[in-house]
Amino acid sequence: MKPPKLLFFLGALILAASGLKASRKVPGEPYTVGYSNRGLLIDDVPRVLTTGAIHYPRSTPAMWDSLMKKAKAGGLNTIDTYVFWNLHEPRKGHYDFATDRANLPLFLQLAQDNGLFVVLRIGPYVCAEWNYGGFPQWLRHEPEVVFRSYSESFMVNMKRFIGEVIRVTRKYMPEHGGPIIALQIENEYGDHQWWFGKDGNRYADWCGATASSFNVTVPWIMCRQYYPVAGVIPTQNDFYCDQYLEEYHEKYPEFPDMWTEMWPAWFQRWGEAAPHRPIEDISYAVAKWFAYGGTYVSYYMYQGGTNFGRTSGPFIQTSYDYDGFLDEYGLENWPKYLHLRDLHQVLLDNAHFITGNPVPKPQSLGRQARAFVYGSRSEYLAFLINTAERSNVTVEFDGLDLELHRWSVTLLRKRQGDLYPETLYNTATLSSMVRQATEHPAGFRTLDAITSGSIRELGVPLPKSADMSVHATRPLEQMSVADDRTDYLWYRTTVPNYCAKGGRLVLKDAGDVAYAFIGDQALGMRHGRQDQSAMFTFTVPKNGNDSVTVTVLSQTMGMAHNQQKMELYSRGLLGSVTLCGRDITEGKWKMMPGLSKDSGDSDPPPLDSAAWSPYNKPQAGLRWYKIKVDKVPDQEDHLAVDLSSMTKGQVWIDSHHLGRYWIRQAPSLKDYAPCQHCDYGGWFWPDSTCRKKCGEISQRYYHLPRSYLSGSESYLYVLEEIGGKPENIVIAQRFSPRPPPPQAGWGWRHVLLPVCAAAALLGLGTAARLLYDQYAARRGYLRLEDEQ
Repeated sequence: MKPPKLLFFLGALILAASGLKASRKVPGEPYTVGYSNRGLLIDDVPRVLTTGAIHYPRSTPAMWDSLMKKAKAGGLNTIDTYVFWNLHEPRKGHYDFATDRANLPLFLQLAQDNGLFVVLRIGPYVCAEWNYGGFPQWLRHEPEVVFRSYSESFMVNMKRFIGEVIRVTRKYMPEHGGPIIALQIENEYGDHQWWFGKDGNRYADWCGATASSFNVTVPWIMCRQYYPVAGVIPTQNDFYCDQYLEEYHEKYPEFPDMWTEMWPAWFQRWGEAAPHRPIEDISYAVAKWFAYGGTYVSYYMYQGGTNFGRTSGPFIQTSYDYDGFLDEYGLENWPKYLHLRDLHQVLLDNAHFITGNPVPKPQSLGRQARAFVYGSRSEYLAFLINTAERSNVTVEFDGLDLELHRWSVTLLRKRQGDLYPETLYNTATLSSMVRQATEHPAGFRTLDAITSGSIRELGVPLPKSADMSVHATRPLEQMSVADDRTDYLWYRTTVPNYCAKGGRLVLKDAGDVAYAFIGDQALGMRHGRQDQSAMFTFTVPKNGNDSVTVTVLSQTMGMAHNQQKMELYSRGLLGSVTLCGRDITEGKWKMMPGLSKDSGDSDPPPLDSAAWSPYNKPQAGLRWYKIKVDKVPDQEDHLAVDLSSMTKGQVWIDSHHLGRYWIRQAPSLKDYAPCQHCDYGGWFWPDSTCRKKCGEISQRYYHLPRSYLSGSESYLYVLEEIGGKPENIVIAQRFSPRPPPPQAGWGWRHVLLPVCAAAALLGLGTAARLLYDQYAARRGYLRLEDEQ
């Protein structure tokens, strides 16, 4: 025998002595996925899956690897993402799965490289507070189309797109060692199915049959699906979901309990106070879910990210932070991240109790307290639940008197041979690191990156009538003209002067935003709310001319993401137009999409225009500002643009559209009840409690991805609609102080344990050496000293 075989023998001996064993790399190597009523099966073994939603278009490819590593360190083993139809097929039949944030294959590969599974929620309706719920604009022009119903033109296009997604992602299926373990068709259809009647039922059944027709090797799911659909697993979405499981177990005894959207906070609209959900309540809801039988939980969102460009839904902020576990910039939200990480670790360390036993019957521990015990009397994992919102309770359990905190779950484990169980985790008890993190929240610091002397400006004039090429006898609906390629549509008409003594211009059923002009004189801006039409009224000054020209710039703030009849969604001047008491709706109207006749999709900045002039002083009205950004040091990351000196508009860095901005104040603390109360006890609802940053600007900072900066210098392009002070725009950096680990005192354990470890290693080395000596003697090998 040659020495290499001897070394292999010694390595095997050391591995055996240390209790280690080699395991297959999954994902990575081929494996199988199935399901039972105790979880999704990976290679026929039920798994506890801790999952977080990270939407690839809401961060940049340069961020994806870091986000996944942090998610895994936070106790996740699975990533969840939607697939965004209007991102991947902006024009019918023209697909993009490779450009920048559309690079879904890269996202899946990075998940695999990081040892994370993926649940791919194709939809292709996604809601997600995303523009048009993910539907491409061209879909509304298909003949006789009815979205999300038994409509031939809708179903043909939907099936074609799903087929393309499966073609692109086939190599990431488990038979190839890929990370995908489940696919989703449709999204929260149970909330809308009833509205379509029989066509809704037929469409739901079609979704199940269509999913099955693709013959993939992973299960299909439908979330928030109340009507049984063959071939798919129905799953839950809500702030709490344990309350659904008793009925679910009776209705679907063969399926696993999957919570596809656990909402750890909420999204934010312009002018709202920031949503926040207490971490004690989040962990309570999750632990209670597993107590009642759950094996899969997914946080929507784990990292919310950014609504870059024009991707947000109506009046949804550009920041989609969602008060997530990782913030918009990819930094840990330490209190939430750490407290739930500890729960994830307990659940994963004890997964064999959860998946290896049937769902237990609850044991009453007295008023509002109960226990769920997974295992036997001698060895178990127990969930002790106190549902009282205000009072702790003392209970007796397995020989112990235990005080259960209000609105909490306590996890206990008893090992074989132990006299009493040990407490592993309590949802209402915060560790010292979590408490310190709460006392030192994340924030922003200003960087010296803007060259204020290099600001240039370019006014946006009212369009010339000759450039307004769309003519009609009344204002046309905005989507039919602009096709959502731009937020802006100009309307113009010239009428007799009915306003010699002044009066009002009234736009009925208009939306989302309107700027009005009489001649060249601006009358101001009016806006609606959410996706509802509104009545806009402007004051018209006295005018002695024989005729007046009325110009309106209509703006959309994102298309509806969650409503019936989305194919009929409309914006612009939809109702009557009244000038000083006269209805001028019917007449000669001219229209032009975009800010100017040469505007491209999304009205990009005029990068090469020769008309830029040096900035002098703030001016009102539509204006472009071009601001030089000096090279930011390489070590500076997590960057943002502070636009608090501006009012409303859109911002780019070079050719990258960062998104819309709007500097609006949230309601003050004294005027807004949801800002005045926040307690973790009791059912959470984001519109009634725990709002933060009251009285502050709802979004002041706008994400500036490091990867979007050029090597030497870049330019900010700011389209301001109302007026501001561009000289006060600054680049800021997001920071999130990591809390120090707990400082434990030196006791006998700190001395004895290292000594014992050293002794064990010495003993193992001695034993290996003796074994080698015996082996060498038998084979005729002698030590050098024995040869003398």
